Order: sequence, then C-alpha cells, then structure tokens
Amino acid sequence: MNSNKYTLDRFEGDYAVFLKYPNETESLLVCSSELNDKVKKGDIVNISVKEDKYKIEPLVEETMNQKERINQLLEQLKNRT
Repeated sequence: MNSNKYTLDRFEGDYAVFLKYPNETESLLVCSSELNDKVKKGDIVNISVKEDKYKIEPLVEETMNQKERINQLLEQLKNRT
C-alpha cells in the first residue's frame, strides 16, 4: 500500500483536488463521496490506495502547524513598512 501526504486545495464539481505536499506540483482527483466530513479545504492528509479505494486520514497537528506558519507570514507582511 502506497501513501503520500496531500493538501486539499479545492472542490471542482463532484471531485476534491488534492495537491501533493509539500511541493504541490502534482495533483490528485478524488470523488468527494470518498471523503469524510472531517476533511476541509486546506487540510493536510495522508492518502493511501488499497484495492482501488482511497483511505484518507487527516493530519490534524500538521495542518494546525501549517496554518500557524501561514498566519505568521501574513502578520509579517502586514507589519512591513
């Protein structure tokens, strides 16, 4: 079973578009019906494939850390003069 980290970037119709973490140069389309309610846009997840089924596990701590880093960068930009 192969697994990789992805960020949920957006929804397009019935599909969720994931970008491979951290470079976000590769994308993966997953039918939205395969997601659980806990996965939200911007979340970092671990995706593995077994027998043509996706197993999507939210990485809560990594998502929180990434959001904190982004907020710090935004604050730095706001405080520039």
